[in-house]
Amino acid sequence: MRRLVQRRGGRSPHERAARQARHERAQLGVAADIAITARRRALAEQLTAAYHGPDERVLRGRVTVDDVLEYARQHFGLVAVAREEAAAALRARFELRGGRCDLDTDAYTR
Repeated sequence: MRRLVQRRGGRSPHERAARQARHERAQLGVAADIAITARRRALAEQLTAAYHGPDERVLRGRVTVDDVLEYARQHFGLVAVAREEAAAALRARFELRGGRCDLDTDAYTR
């Protein structure tokens, strides 16, 4: 009969690294959501302040990879995030949240 040995922490180093990577990707996704929401709120404030009639031009906001990196640093303490990873997270959340109707982004140029 084999004896089952439970390792400290219950996971191998590979499993822990994979779990940490998933966690950081999730945090980047939340940072991208925060950046998109902040830009949409700022755009809504601009629209209500500048609305003069039905002939007004529709304003578009812009959310950048730098915004995502800044929110990731502020909210989660992520300071060593590659710009490519932040751009990928922004692209995914931008498409999921239908950002093309009111926002532009630089995530596709990276």
